[in-house]
Amino acid sequence: MRDRKQRWERVWPPHAPRELKIEKALPEYVREMAEKSPNRVALNFYGREITYSEFNDFCNRLANGLIRLGVKKGDRVALHMQNCPQFPIGLFGALRAGAVVVALNPMFKQSEIEHQLKDARAETLIGLDYLYPEVEKARSALNLKTVLLTSLGDFLPDRPSLQLPPEARIPKQTFASTADFMSFLEASHSGAVNEVSDLANDLALLQYTGGTTGVPKGAMISHYGFALAAVGGAKWFNLTPDDVSLSVSPFFHIMGMIQGMTNALITGGQAVVLTRFVPDVVAEAISLNRCTGWVAAPTMLTALMQLPDMERYDISSFRYICTGGAPIAVEVQRRIKELAPGAVIVEGYGLTESISQGGTVTPLGRYKPGFVGIPNINDVKIVDLESGSVDLDYNQEGEIVIQGPCLMTGYWGRPEATAEAIKVGWLHTGDIGLMDDEGYLKVVGRKKEMMLCSGYNVFPVELENTLYKHPAVAEVAVIGVPDAYRGESPKAFVVLRSDYADSVNEQEILEWCKDNMAAYKRPRLVEFRPELPKSAAGKVLKRILVDEERERPGEANA
Repeated sequence: MRDRKQRWERVWPPHAPRELKIEKALPEYVREMAEKSPNRVALNFYGREITYSEFNDFCNRLANGLIRLGVKKGDRVALHMQNCPQFPIGLFGALRAGAVVVALNPMFKQSEIEHQLKDARAETLIGLDYLYPEVEKARSALNLKTVLLTSLGDFLPDRPSLQLPPEARIPKQTFASTADFMSFLEASHSGAVNEVSDLANDLALLQYTGGTTGVPKGAMISHYGFALAAVGGAKWFNLTPDDVSLSVSPFFHIMGMIQGMTNALITGGQAVVLTRFVPDVVAEAISLNRCTGWVAAPTMLTALMQLPDMERYDISSFRYICTGGAPIAVEVQRRIKELAPGAVIVEGYGLTESISQGGTVTPLGRYKPGFVGIPNINDVKIVDLESGSVDLDYNQEGEIVIQGPCLMTGYWGRPEATAEAIKVGWLHTGDIGLMDDEGYLKVVGRKKEMMLCSGYNVFPVELENTLYKHPAVAEVAVIGVPDAYRGESPKAFVVLRSDYADSVNEQEILEWCKDNMAAYKRPRLVEFRPELPKSAAGKVLKRILVDEERERPGEANA
């Protein structure tokens, strides 16, 4: 082990500490910044600037209000929002109250929301008003006692500095059995509060992931692990109060939550928050606010660099741009260096279970094409695929396993799944990779059947389970097919029930998927089959479907 670690110590960036010790929860970092630099801008939302003093006050008010409602230490509080100031307020406020945050994907539909909230046993939800109708559909099956709703307009300036997305122009809405978030804050007092007493054992997050099976599970993340990932990321990227982070990567996702939002807020920097990724708006935001750092999905970088008039935007302020999940195309790299010559390119590898930062990341200024960096918080090694217990030498392919303080403590309510994922202290990722003689990791394969669509993990079994709810579907198998923009897109092979054979077409199935699945994971292609290939034991042979697709290469529909 010592020899393995010595490999990456040879390329360790001089500014980054080799050991980190966490002594307080993340909300305490924000409190300290508010005391030290109260008038410094923490959040910039389409031109609305929120200082650290204001942000800290909002967080305190929410925490005290939740406690007044009866939210106790360990209770789950769900956040159902796109990126907006209310998300970090909800996150840090709930954490100060001792609650465990459950971040819902704002693209989720009724059944997806219902599963996650039921599994987490959440009784409180803070959400955006225009997203609430999907929650309302599921509410009769849930035990939600309190729903606080807010509007994007609650934190927008009178004269936005950037073009607003359509949802930001929707008038504020009210619904029965809900309360107004802003009124709730106003009615609460702003006294300091911190209900976190045991960093190692108090949970901060239930962050849902498919893990290695595709069945959504809540990764239990302690306050210690959450803070370690955020502080480690801030130290690695050498963030200072002068940094301006572009915060457009989704906050509900562990990468966007830590690298896109939290890193900036614990170092006194500014987070430029955008509700959604719109290439020309993002380009304008970078130019206007002189953004210095961005952690983005590869699809975002590709779309931005493909803007036909990209040259008119000044993005030279960037000093680093980080991505992960898929290699950065050479042409995209060239364009980045052309438009932001001072920016270093960084790639990383992480999982929800390793709290994103607890995987690997490129040392600043030492990018190695094809590799996703070196371990920086946890230990990472490669083991043989057969037993999973034999350490492999460098440049030998095997399973990537991770050990260290920046890992989930297990899956919520699933001890068997936890035991399957974490063995003798090592998280078995199911990903295949190798490490070179400098400790750089290369990912050469992925979890069985998992797809990576627009930077998100998508599992066929979850899509298949949803498609089986369609009355016309008798059998279904989903695989990933190449997509030049998304990386991969799901394709569903469907066997129709005999009584629907002449009354349902492929487009109708696709439209049904739009109504029942988040946009990033819904199938983009459907093919009807009289039967699916199966083994003698009746198991669907997806490998045959994959091979057939390879023989007729094509690109998924846009």
